[in-house]
Amino acid sequence: MPSLLTAPLIRLRRTDGHVAEHSLPETLAALMRDEVAAFPALRPHQRHAWHSFLAQLAALALLRADLDEPPEDAEAWSGLLRGLTPDFPDDEPWCLVVDELTKPAFLQPPVWGGNLEAYRNRIETPDALDILVTAKNFDVKQSVARDGRPEDWLFALLDLQTMEGFMGAGNYGIARMNGGFSARPFLGLAPADAGPGAQLRRDIRGLLAWRAEVLGEDYGYRAQDGQALLWLLPWDGTESLSLDRLDPLFIEVCRRVRLVSAGGRLQARAAGSKAPRIAAKHLNGNTGDFWTPVNTGEGKAFSLAGNGFDARTLSRLLFSDTFRQAPAAVLSRREQNEDRDWTLVARGVARGQGKTEGWHERLVPIGRRVARVLGSDDSRKQLGEIAERQIQEVAQIAKALRIGVATAASGGAEEPRKECYDKAAPFTARLQAEADAVFFRALQERFLAGGDAAARLGTKRAFVMPLARRAEALLSEAADSVPCPGIRRPRARARALRRFGAVLRSTRSNPLRGAEDVFDKEADDG
Repeated sequence: MPSLLTAPLIRLRRTDGHVAEHSLPETLAALMRDEVAAFPALRPHQRHAWHSFLAQLAALALLRADLDEPPEDAEAWSGLLRGLTPDFPDDEPWCLVVDELTKPAFLQPPVWGGNLEAYRNRIETPDALDILVTAKNFDVKQSVARDGRPEDWLFALLDLQTMEGFMGAGNYGIARMNGGFSARPFLGLAPADAGPGAQLRRDIRGLLAWRAEVLGEDYGYRAQDGQALLWLLPWDGTESLSLDRLDPLFIEVCRRVRLVSAGGRLQARAAGSKAPRIAAKHLNGNTGDFWTPVNTGEGKAFSLAGNGFDARTLSRLLFSDTFRQAPAAVLSRREQNEDRDWTLVARGVARGQGKTEGWHERLVPIGRRVARVLGSDDSRKQLGEIAERQIQEVAQIAKALRIGVATAASGGAEEPRKECYDKAAPFTARLQAEADAVFFRALQERFLAGGDAAARLGTKRAFVMPLARRAEALLSEAADSVPCPGIRRPRARARALRRFGAVLRSTRSNPLRGAEDVFDKEADDG
């Protein structure tokens, strides 16, 4: 199969809507010109793997060539990428299929011994090679890509080798995650007024600067001549590489896999290993990854849970002292002087033992004034305090709704049974989702209000009042729909609304404090 450096195997949709097929150097050149809108074959959960691979690969190529700015033409990229594999004039490391098994193929280490006898597992489709675990044959269908193109295999292979976790004996995961049942997270800023190419250029520059900082920490990486493209090295499945042999920007491969052509179709052959490719279990994913937040107290990489990047989780990652921010989520000194808004990009797979619990992606608009202070400890503390205040406000409104729905479901009982509280879950979930959608916009407005008491109260009202009104509307909906004897429903509704209002105002964390007059007036007017 031809080389990725010369063959147009990657489809991209340009910003003018035209779909074209490009080689890898042409793709990088188009991205650097910010002419790319999307990659049609790239599945949502593969975005992190593709972006981080391109950024690390480009940064490594620039470092090898002693350059600090990515070029915008394909010929220059061809030379830079070949500069990473000078021992392979026939471009074997850039080919998806290489018949000479003792040589590397793209993201595929040389086969120890030169035969596939140990590679007994046959994988017929690229989606079966990918990292998603589908326990049921719905939502994401199993093994359906039977007419997969080479680019489908490319993206699946990339996702497997740089994002996979532990999947049983002989199937070890990557080093850049907190344990085999975790996943590699992604948290970073992207220019709000540009496309994926602008984000890639930003992260390439960021990686070049971050690498020097990583070398100054106690990871043990090699500053010069460290192994970077790990698929170039033979692997018999027993040897693990220590970090002192690696460059900080290494691109890893965690599985022994080879793509072969069988009957004119691509298929994968896989073998197990007796040890992980990288000996880094003791680091718990804290490997200096550019996009990974780290729990400072535990020294562990962040692991995404099934609730995804909700407001509470993102607030902890961005504002609390518990986590060291991902370097990609902090503006450089040069960027702080740029007059532009930003988008916070959060991505990740929530994994469990032998399963995936969902792909999560969230884009949060970040105004330039707030983005500039994300690297300041004092400003982060202020933002964290506001975030915690808003979380408590939402929690109190949700509590009032929950008690109100339980009261309605119980027919107006003073002490509703547990199963009555269970009826509230769908309604509080809807409220939480709506609060989450406006959480960070409100947070930024409250932060920017500064010391102006009237402005602070105004921004608080703008956040809590719509949520309080929405909670009351949800309670009315619940009072009409939850199971309740018909003869008791009027009394149940009245008591539910009364208890809702009482709980809303009953504690020191009263979310309506300072805004109650507005709420009462609007309620009376209604």
